[in-house]
Amino acid sequence: MSLKLLVISDIHGSMRCLNKIKAAHHKYGSDLGVICGDITHFGDKEEAVKILENMPTDVIGVLGNCDPAGVELAYHETDNDYIELKVVKKAGIDFVGLSGSNYSKDKVDVFRDRSEGVDVYVFHQPPYGYLDEASKGKHIGSKELLPVIEKNKPRVVLSGHVHEHRGVLEKDGTIFMNPGPAGNDELGLLEIDEKKVRYKLI
Repeated sequence: MSLKLLVISDIHGSMRCLNKIKAAHHKYGSDLGVICGDITHFGDKEEAVKILENMPTDVIGVLGNCDPAGVELAYHETDNDYIELKVVKKAGIDFVGLSGSNYSKDKVDVFRDRSEGVDVYVFHQPPYGYLDEASKGKHIGSKELLPVIEKNKPRVVLSGHVHEHRGVLEKDGTIFMNPGPAGNDELGLLEIDEKKVRYKLI
């Protein structure tokens, strides 16, 4: 059985982008939305609840650096899964997430231990050198995540945060995707089963 994911990041409070999200869901028949953070742009839980309530499918996800503390409660209030340092299984595929940016060593250590053997990692800030090139060519990814990925070798790494570096790449058996900012109507699609991963930017 395959699982078709609509990959969403950097909504930044835009209700307008829900039109693109809904259209993509109906066109591609996604089973689940995965949010890589920045649901709001320093907004509150109520704003996030309104956005999540209008999603066309169930979602799992993390917060971004522009989501203040408390926004994570919107996941629970809308019966969706907040996967910060938490492994969840959907149709036989394991997911785990890490919110925010500039991850501390202690937080990364916890993530490393909990993420071993997990199929899909969901970050806001990407790992250093992987779809993390901001303006003027500066890499702004997390160097702390690199040894975790090299050790655990997940099948997929999803991230956002870096609006300028939308894309997909494969390295050493891992697929990395930054779908681009949903606030600019940029999304990703990923279909995963026990053997294969298919992907496209939409």
